[in-house]
Amino acid sequence: MRAYRLPGLTELPGAIRGRLPGVARVVGIDLESELLFVTTANGELLSLDLGTSRVDTQATNVVVAAMGPDGTLFAIDGRHHVTSVARRVRMVWPQAVNTVPRDLFGGLDQRLFAVTAGDSAHPATLRLVTLAAGQPAAARQLPFAGDVEATRWGDLMSVVGDSGILLVDPIGRRDPGFVALPDHPRAIAFSPSGHRVYVASRNGPGLAVIDRYDREELDGIALPTPVATVRLDPFGRWLLARPSIGDSVWVVDLPIRRLTGSVATSWTQDLPAIAPDGSLLVAQGQDVIALRPDSLRETGRIPGASADLWLFTTWRSRNAVRLASDADTTSATPSGTDSLAATGPLYVQVSISQNESWSTEMAQQLSRAGLEAKVLPPKSADDGYRVVLGPYPNRGQAETIGRKLGRPYWIYQP
Repeated sequence: MRAYRLPGLTELPGAIRGRLPGVARVVGIDLESELLFVTTANGELLSLDLGTSRVDTQATNVVVAAMGPDGTLFAIDGRHHVTSVARRVRMVWPQAVNTVPRDLFGGLDQRLFAVTAGDSAHPATLRLVTLAAGQPAAARQLPFAGDVEATRWGDLMSVVGDSGILLVDPIGRRDPGFVALPDHPRAIAFSPSGHRVYVASRNGPGLAVIDRYDREELDGIALPTPVATVRLDPFGRWLLARPSIGDSVWVVDLPIRRLTGSVATSWTQDLPAIAPDGSLLVAQGQDVIALRPDSLRETGRIPGASADLWLFTTWRSRNAVRLASDADTTSATPSGTDSLAATGPLYVQVSISQNESWSTEMAQQLSRAGLEAKVLPPKSADDGYRVVLGPYPNRGQAETIGRKLGRPYWIYQP
């Protein structure tokens, strides 16, 4: 395994120690516990301790695995047993699922949501099963069998139907709502805060935008052709769209809904993607390239790395910081963050946008999750509305809160 610093893609020797066997998939990373989870080709679920380099087997014969928003790891094996790893504590759940899920999503409070195929009497439907350790499973029938996506927090799901999408609260706090669309939906993606749903259609160009609360279609995003795949960056600033024809990515500036440009690239399970520092990473031929999404200017390149598996994270290796202290690159933490010795007031920033309503709704979403979130207004015409937690008196306290979020964050000092 290797680690690189963005935006220049400069390698950090010694940042990650320890050896892993052949990796089939990178599941995710628990920032608080500093555990990286991967699966191998023979179905082993392994954890790599990024601090001590220790590798442990957490489960075997794993067929599907997912990370929850708080860093909890969930895995289901071929015998339908559930294993979870939370704060380095491994648990095999007493209950099992009836069948191997088609999709798996982690939610808050260590809840697990499994989407399975409908039974023989309802082959064109799906079943949504909600599980929690030590509690009986709750199941409900979903009327469609299309693609399913969930918000980052697992508090809402969308299911694709022939003439629209169904919005479902997986724990039943609100009745499902159907949003009709003029064309057949094809691909869906939630904004990081979960307040918008972006929907691609099979025939119409561009994307439809749906408000999750009002459950109605808003103004869409104009694009030249229909879209096959949609991905968003961790902060909701950039949207990546894959045209239905050709190998390329469209880069959309979401606050102003403007198409920045197109980049030739293949699509894999991890690339193209927007990293937490805002860099756009794409695979071109045998190489991986870092670009500025606003200008599409190249900032770094790694030859022969396009076949590798990539994970983008805000985790910082103590060893790498020491070894790279003299490197002529920008830190993986945005350049506007304070130094380790800085004192408050400091904020944990989770998003910045020039759209005030988006930022306000995201802060409300975080507040409903029990966090003390607010919006800091712009200080200049070029600034944006910052969704933050805090303030905190020093960086240590701010970093502690940030690591518990289970999502990318910046440390911001006005």
